[in-house]
Amino acid sequence: MNALELIVDEGRPANAGRFFQLGADLLALLDELSDVPVTWRVEDLRMGSAVARVAPPPDSKEGRWLRLAVNSLDAVQGGGGLPADWSPDAIKVARRFVEHGQPNEDETDWVPPRLRLVGDADQPAPVVDLTPELGGRLADLQPFERRMPGSVRGTLVGLNVSRGNRASLRLPNKRIVRVGFETSLRADLKEAMLQQVELRGVVRQDDDGRVFNVRAEGVEVLVKPEARWTDLIGIDPDYLEGASIKEWLEANRGQA
Repeated sequence: MNALELIVDEGRPANAGRFFQLGADLLALLDELSDVPVTWRVEDLRMGSAVARVAPPPDSKEGRWLRLAVNSLDAVQGGGGLPADWSPDAIKVARRFVEHGQPNEDETDWVPPRLRLVGDADQPAPVVDLTPELGGRLADLQPFERRMPGSVRGTLVGLNVSRGNRASLRLPNKRIVRVGFETSLRADLKEAMLQQVELRGVVRQDDDGRVFNVRAEGVEVLVKPEARWTDLIGIDPDYLEGASIKEWLEANRGQA
C-alpha cells in the first residue's frame, strides 16, 4: 500500500506554523484529486525535521490518489503539464500548497519542503521538492474558469461533512464533479446517496466548458419510470377504434 511522506524543514527543528499549514494543504489537495471523500490516516509522525506519513485506510485502493499527486507534480517540475483530470481547483490548491512552503524573509537556512511516495520496495521513491519554480509553473498552468447558475445530473457517490460539506457527483461519462453545499442540504443529500439526482445551484466550468464544481442550492432525486414504452404496447386494444395503424395515422396526422 502506498503512503505519502511530507517532510518539512529537513535538517533542523521544523517551523510549526509551516508544518501544520502544509498538512492542511496536502489534505485539501488529496480531497480535490480523489473521486470520493477518503478518511486519510497519519501512519507515522517524526520530530526534528517534521515528517508526517499519510496513508488511506487499510485494504483501501485509494492510494492511487497519492501516486497521482506526486507523479503529476513531478511532471510539472520537469516542465510538463498536468493530467486532464486535474480540475482548476486542484491546480489552485496545489499552488497554494507550494507557496505556503516558501521561506520567511529572515530565513537563511531554508530547504524546500518535500513530498515522497513510499510503499513500493521495487521502485525508487518519487520525490517532489516544493520550490518557487514549481509554484510558478502551477501558476502558468492555472486555467480560465467561468461560473453561472445552472444544474447538473448524475449519481451522488460520495458525501463528507467532517472537513466541510463536500460531495461527489458522477456524471454519465464517469467524470466526477465536486459539490459544495450548505448545512441545510445535508439530510437531503444523505437520502439521495447512490441515486440519480439533479443538483441546482452555481455551476463552475473549465476553459473547455466541462463542469467541475457545483455549489448546490437544491437537490432532486430523479425517479425512473416504472413502465417502459414497450410495456405500453397493447395496454388499450380499442384505442385505434378498429382502424389499422396506417389508417389511424393517416386520419390523425397533423392533429395535436
